[in-house]
Amino acid sequence: MRSAHPTLRQCRVRRRRAGNRGTKKRVKLSVKNKADRLFVKSLIKLTAKTALSPQTPATQLQITNTMNRNFSRYDTLTTLLAGTTAALTIVISQPAIAKTPQEVASIAGPLTVQINSSLGDGSGVIIAKNGKTYTVLTVNHVVEKADVKYNVRTSIGKNYQATAVTRLQVAATDADLAVVKFESPEEYPVATIADSDQAVIGTQIFVYGYPATGGLFGAEREPELSPGLVTSRPRNRPEGYTLRYQAVTWSGMSGGPVFDSEGRVVGLHGQGEFGFAQTSSGEVAPIKTGFNAAVPINTFIAKLVAAGMNKSELKVDNTPATIGPVSTANPQDAQAYYFRGLSRLDQGDAWEAIADFNRALAFKPKYTPELYFNIGNARTFITAGLPPLEPTRGSTAIQAYTQAIEANPGFADAYYNRALAYLDNKDQPKAIADFQKAAELYKQGGRTSAYQDALNRLKQLQ
Repeated sequence: MRSAHPTLRQCRVRRRRAGNRGTKKRVKLSVKNKADRLFVKSLIKLTAKTALSPQTPATQLQITNTMNRNFSRYDTLTTLLAGTTAALTIVISQPAIAKTPQEVASIAGPLTVQINSSLGDGSGVIIAKNGKTYTVLTVNHVVEKADVKYNVRTSIGKNYQATAVTRLQVAATDADLAVVKFESPEEYPVATIADSDQAVIGTQIFVYGYPATGGLFGAEREPELSPGLVTSRPRNRPEGYTLRYQAVTWSGMSGGPVFDSEGRVVGLHGQGEFGFAQTSSGEVAPIKTGFNAAVPINTFIAKLVAAGMNKSELKVDNTPATIGPVSTANPQDAQAYYFRGLSRLDQGDAWEAIADFNRALAFKPKYTPELYFNIGNARTFITAGLPPLEPTRGSTAIQAYTQAIEANPGFADAYYNRALAYLDNKDQPKAIADFQKAAELYKQGGRTSAYQDALNRLKQLQ
C-alpha cells in the first residue's frame, strides 16, 4: 500500500491488481436478469434518442432508474451513467449522432482478451497483427512476473500461450504498460486508436474488460461494458495514470481498453476504487471514492520503440469525436453541478466541490445520498490536512455520511467511510457498529473483497 497525503490531489489510488479477486453482482452485456436487461435497454434508449434528434439544437441524453437502490457500490456519478439511480440528462451543444453503448460493445468484444495466469486475472486489447502473430496491449501489473506463464483467451473462447511479453515499466516511475504476443491462425480484428489528448474533462468513455466477479475467475469470466465520464486529466500521476474517470469497474478489468464514444481506444484501465487520506491521528485511511484511472494511449505511442513496434503497425484515427464533452462552464441543473463537483473533488478542490454539491442539493434531486456521500469525502480530505481539533466550516464528514445513510439506508460505502471518521474521533464503538453494517451490506451485494476488508477492520478493533 502506498503512502498518502492529506489532500485528494495528492492522494494515491490503490492499484487494483488482477489477482485481487473481489466479487460483485454484475451488470452484464450478455444480460441474464431483468435488472440487467433494463440497464442495457436504458443505455440503448439513451443514444438512440440522440441519433433520432439531429435536427434539435440541443440533444438530451437520459438514463433511467433500473437497479436496486441498496446496491451501494453504484452510489456515485457512475450510478447515473450506468442507469442505477436517478435520471441523468446531459445537454450537448451540437446535434450529433454517436455510437450507442451496444455498438461500442460490439466493437470492443472481438478486440478485448483475457490474460490469465497463476498471478491472477487481467484483460488486454489486440492492437496489431503481423501474419499469424497478434500483439496485445495491457498493463504491466497483469504480467509483471517474468517466471509466470501467461495465457491469452480470446472472445471466441480460444486459448493461446503468450509467446513474448515486453514489459515497458522498467522503473517504478514508468507507465504501467506491457505488450503481449500470441500466435493464432484465427482472424481477429485490430483496435482503432485515437488521440487520448482529446479525452478531456466531461468526455464520454466506456471501459471494457473481463471482471473477476460473481464467483467467476480465469476463463470463466464474462465481458462487461461500463460507461463513464472523464473527471480530470492531471499532468503527472504515478505509473502514468493521467486519464481519470468515474465508472463502475472491478478487479480483472485491469489492462482492459477504455474507448471513446466512437469505439476507439484512448487508454488502458488499471486503477480504481480507493483514495487515501491521512487522518489527524496520522493513520492512512482508505476512503471509498469511485474514481478510476487509465494510462492514456498516447503514453504508449511514445513508447513504441521500447515495445519493438512501428506506428505503421497500428490502426490510428485521430479525427475528433462526434459528440463533445459535457460542459461545466455554466451549470444550470443538479446533474451539471454534480458532475462539476466530482471533477473538482477529483482534482483536489474540495471546498469548490462541496459548493457544487450543495448547489445540486438545492434542486432536490433523487440522488441526494450520493451528493451527501461525496460531501463527506470532501470533508474527509479537508480535515486530513488540518491540525487536530482545528474547526472547519459547515458540516463534518460524519454528519454528511449520516445524511447519506438517512437518505439511503443500504449505502454500504457510507457506513464504511463513516466508520473511519468515527475512528478518527476515537469513537471505537460506533466505528465497530458501522463496519459491521458495512460488512453485512457488502455480503448481501456480493462484494466479497469489500466484505473481507470490513471484516479485517473489525478484527483489528475487537
